[in-house]
Amino acid sequence: MSAARQRPSVFSFVVGATALLLASCTNGQQQVSDHRYDVPVANLIAESSYPFFLPRSKGDGFIFVLNPTAELQEQTTVLVQDREEVCRQAQGGGYVSKTICGPKKIEWRGRDWIRNGDDRSWTYSPNISSGQEAPFVSCFKMQIEGHSGLCSATLDLDDLVLTIGLDDDELPTLEATYQRAVSMLRSWES
Repeated sequence: MSAARQRPSVFSFVVGATALLLASCTNGQQQVSDHRYDVPVANLIAESSYPFFLPRSKGDGFIFVLNPTAELQEQTTVLVQDREEVCRQAQGGGYVSKTICGPKKIEWRGRDWIRNGDDRSWTYSPNISSGQEAPFVSCFKMQIEGHSGLCSATLDLDDLVLTIGLDDDELPTLEATYQRAVSMLRSWES
């Protein structure tokens, strides 16, 4: 065997390096708190592309799309943030202080929702026996055909906060949407 065949050629090296780079581009590494995720690029919204109306995480978090092949207006976005950081920023005020940052966990799954507010902006709280208002979902009226209202549900997942974007008429499917987001995150965790 000749010496040329025993050593890898420059061409082989370039092809190998290119393949390695392309393989690393198929997923976007994301870290939130102590969690590391390998998010498929198709699902990941690059930080430079965050829409102006979505909340931005201050350095610790990311946004992904549950259904990236759907039409843009039908896509469901999920913002993943560190719960401790969200609660620190809330400083005892706002909805999250009553729901995910409070000393007592409020269970929202399997409950009916109570609507509070007017026809321009409103919230939904789970119907709990104490009658306490605990708005997990906040909405505002949309002037876009086919959208009754644009809402965001801020829900906890252990030491994380998931903010799920949805239309008002999608509230009955919130629990299933949440479970799908959780399943996807767990499958991406490394």
